[in-house]
Amino acid sequence: MKLIKTTILTTAMLGAAAMLQAQTVSDPDEPADGIVERQQASQIKKQSKKKQKQEKIDTRKSETYTVPVYMFSVSAEFGDSVVYATGVQEVENAQLTRKYDYLYYRADYSYQFTEYLGNALGAKNQTTCVFFDKDKKKLVKRFVKVMKRYEADPSIHFVLITADKFHFKAVEDTPAEQ
Repeated sequence: MKLIKTTILTTAMLGAAAMLQAQTVSDPDEPADGIVERQQASQIKKQSKKKQKQEKIDTRKSETYTVPVYMFSVSAEFGDSVVYATGVQEVENAQLTRKYDYLYYRADYSYQFTEYLGNALGAKNQTTCVFFDKDKKKLVKRFVKVMKRYEADPSIHFVLITADKFHFKAVEDTPAEQ
């Protein structure tokens, strides 16, 4: 019984493939029941969707807006017991993405603090994390929560970098050069 079903199914598939091939091989001036046209229209539609996605990725500047945000940074080296942190600072012209309110050029802000630590304090190989929010109260709450984690461990030496020593600078439309 299975052999008969398989044979019938295979024959039907071969027949459909032969009809499709015959229609596409026939004279291009003759319409082939619209199959070729539908295939071409489908391909054009797929290409236009790909193009739309590419354009969406390429138009980042229009997807951001400038707003003052508050941020702080924490930096540590995995082989060292010293943890560096900045206080909560206001950055006037930070860019956020419109859809998710994500900090644009976030890596550049992290790089600013890492560079400061490397140049001013000789702390190399730091892993830096930047926290930000548009609401200062929420960010202060987050700052206290992060600091409690480090204060709980007596083996960690905590160093707070004040705003007079280091202050974040707003990153412009071009990323910071390295």
